[in-house]
Amino acid sequence: MNHRLLLQSVAFVVEGLLLVLVFSAALHFEIARLLFAIGVAALCLIAEVFVVVKAARRLWKWSGRLADVIVRYGSVKVIRAATAAGNRGEA
Repeated sequence: MNHRLLLQSVAFVVEGLLLVLVFSAALHFEIARLLFAIGVAALCLIAEVFVVVKAARRLWKWSGRLADVIVRYGSVKVIRAATAAGNRGEA
């Protein structure tokens, strides 16, 4: 058997048991419950900020592409109007 896999399994079990111990302590003491709740809220806040930033970056990229399309379409329209006006002899 691979020693690395065995060590990883032991570390996983120990970490899981320590997490259960922390959760059980959080159930018995008010200050531990408060700190645990603050920690969970902080993790949720970090996750929400991360998602908002990712969504804002994607929206910024999409708006840039849309602006490029609008500018290209607008410039083609202006060139066609100028060409049509030039053919009629108007300025």
